[in-house]
Amino acid sequence: MTGRLTRPRATRAASGLGGAVLAAGFGVVALLRGRRPLHPDGVTYSCTVTNPGCGASGVAWLDEAGTTTGTLRVSRAIGLPRPSKDICGMALRIPVLGQGVDTPPHADLLFASTGDTAYGRFVLRLCDAAGDGPLTTLLPVRAPAGALLLRLLPEGARGGDDLTPPARMTLSYAVGTGPWSDVADVRVGPRQPRPGDQERHDPITAPLPGTTQYEVVRRLREPAYRAARAVRPRADDARRGRCRARRGRAASRAGRSPTLVGGAAPSRPAWWRARRRKGSA
Repeated sequence: MTGRLTRPRATRAASGLGGAVLAAGFGVVALLRGRRPLHPDGVTYSCTVTNPGCGASGVAWLDEAGTTTGTLRVSRAIGLPRPSKDICGMALRIPVLGQGVDTPPHADLLFASTGDTAYGRFVLRLCDAAGDGPLTTLLPVRAPAGALLLRLLPEGARGGDDLTPPARMTLSYAVGTGPWSDVADVRVGPRQPRPGDQERHDPITAPLPGTTQYEVVRRLREPAYRAARAVRPRADDARRGRCRARRGRAASRAGRSPTLVGGAAPSRPAWWRARRRKGSA
């Protein structure tokens, strides 16, 4: 009896400690970068998920026929400098109705490049670009059928660069180490406006209806996601460029020298510096 009670406590304590360590590490990385610690750069596309209704997972969205329009964010997980390989990430966001006041009106499904064998689906894999191989949700969620994992399997040729996904992918699910069952067709549409690239995705606060997080997984993930959310993302290069352009135009209208495109102020003429020194004396 004692052993049965101690083991879950030890597991909870270990997962809680692991979550705290991950949160501290992610928080440091986020502060150093000034933006999210993982998946710092990404591109968001529209997508359409078509389900013929052939699943038997006990999760309505996977089992019932229907078509859903959502978004797909493609990113490099670590943010290693190119042309280095990286872990590919995809975040599928789908609208969900009737979730309740405290739950977002959408569900977030996070995928990372892994294998797709019985045990390879739990092992992260470096790849050159999106579409180089399968992506899974890595950590299972609790569903009526059991420990549920999802997979995105690219179909056909990959896109032009490392953040361009293939035009079509197959969504599958598996219970534990069991076989994969194909349940939906994912068609990737055009790229979305740039602000969407900075969207945060969180499967803890926005779960797929019919699934729940295992306690050990929640304790491991939640502190890390909370630490990542605490850092406000840095403005992207395009936004900084637009701000510099507006400042330059305003300075030109006011008769001042605008800053250079690169952000550095041009050197001032000697008469201007002398006048400034006289004025401050």
